Amino acid sequence: MREVNIIYGEEKKVTEAADGEILGDVVASLDLPIEQPCAGRGTCGRCKVLIEKGASEPDEVEETYLSESELSIGTRLACRAQVHGDTQVVLSAIEVHSNKVFRAGNRHKREKSVPLGLAIDFGSTTVAAYLTMLDNGEVVAGGAGLNQQRVYGADVISRLAAALQSEEHRERLQRLALSSIYQAINSLKLSKSLLGRIEKVSIVGNVAMHHLLVSLPIKTIATMPFQPFSADPIPHKKGLLDGLFNDDVQIMIPPVIGGFVGSDALACLAYFDFDRTEEPTLAVDLGTNGEVLLTDGKKIVTASTAAGPAFEGVDISCGMRAVEGAIVDASFDDGSFTFETIGDETPLGLTGSGLLKVVNELLRVGVIEPSGRLMVDNPYFAVETVNRLKRIYLLEDRSVWLTQKDIRELQKAKGAIRAAVEILLQKLGLASDDLRRVILTGSFGGQLDVPSVIALGMLPSLPQERIENIPNGAGFGAAIFLSEEGFERGIRLANASTQIDLDQAAEFHEVFVESLHFISPEELS
Repeated sequence: MREVNIIYGEEKKVTEAADGEILGDVVASLDLPIEQPCAGRGTCGRCKVLIEKGASEPDEVEETYLSESELSIGTRLACRAQVHGDTQVVLSAIEVHSNKVFRAGNRHKREKSVPLGLAIDFGSTTVAAYLTMLDNGEVVAGGAGLNQQRVYGADVISRLAAALQSEEHRERLQRLALSSIYQAINSLKLSKSLLGRIEKVSIVGNVAMHHLLVSLPIKTIATMPFQPFSADPIPHKKGLLDGLFNDDVQIMIPPVIGGFVGSDALACLAYFDFDRTEEPTLAVDLGTNGEVLLTDGKKIVTASTAAGPAFEGVDISCGMRAVEGAIVDASFDDGSFTFETIGDETPLGLTGSGLLKVVNELLRVGVIEPSGRLMVDNPYFAVETVNRLKRIYLLEDRSVWLTQKDIRELQKAKGAIRAAVEILLQKLGLASDDLRRVILTGSFGGQLDVPSVIALGMLPSLPQERIENIPNGAGFGAAIFLSEEGFERGIRLANASTQIDLDQAAEFHEVFVESLHFISPEELS
């Protein structure tokens, strides 16, 4: 056995591993955070670590994804590098840039007799914590951290597959869930006295996150017919957060709706008053997964569709999370792009919102056809074939590019959302123009450029004043569930909602194919 030292900031962990063990597996076994969006399959090139000592020689996959300069200083892919002799690895710090981080007031500090609550939005990518005043439900602060389960992949299917593979992985995924929740709470920087005033915690998430967190069997959601083992509410999950709270603090787990429509979608239904409106309302919660929620003022229907990977930057050649240097907005003028990046740093890659805006601009100037075909013969951008894929370079230094495959991934993602919307409209006998209010929410949906969403055909073409971005629907809905009345309201909403299985809807495939096309500039004018 070899000694392996893992360094993460000021933290250092020492373990033993045999020669030939994959470093990513060693890191995961210690519950340390590491980015592995492709679940360690060696197809994304993003699990970069710095090896200071030991490890095997780089293989052909690493030589494809890493530059000579990166390899020269010891940068490696954790999913490919193997233990070879005593090894020392440095993990990159993971910083979260999220619209879920805010401070809305200081009443919790001024009025010290008011009890506090925590609402947790346990997302597949981002875990958010919201500090709430229990006397009136006011949310006074929000904080966020990365879901550390990403070491098993960016998508929930990869995580469920790992959990089914062994009980060891299953237990580790729950520990990573708890660690992620603690990290989100820590981001609020609460004093001991403030923590001591917390009396209730509500936690919402999609069905996979819910089952992994509370240790429910997952076979029923990982295999056909993809339904929860249990959708029941848990008014008090004693011991779940005993690393931070004792049993006097009520840990509230609201019900899930069904399929992959979880309590995070339920929280959106509550926050957007789906049970109190009389007008047709549509909400689309876009994160790693996409939930579509619709009411005609009487009935509520819901659906989930696997739209998130492209929106989160996964499976996109230059895609990335919301970190410094990530492109979030773009405009094309005078033959070149102007990019807006997080931290105003040099552009490094595309977030989902950046990808949408870039594709929309390229569609506008004819570099992309409505069919999605990339026009490599264009007057603006250099084109090169790499690994049999044509790249169109968005910057003169060729540091950021787009491929035909990237565009197809976006088409599939936006097509899945549009098809889900159309199917739900059909179920309630509504036409798209009947919609009086459309809400884009979630870590991704809450920051989308509405004109681009309409131009690309992700949503029906409606007057822009009917469409709004609200980033924290699930978190603010979770805050509603902190009261007894709010928790009971969540149960009633879950019982009143009908979940539509899109994979069993005969018309879904046809509508999906029709939804792949982009809208031409002429159609919009």
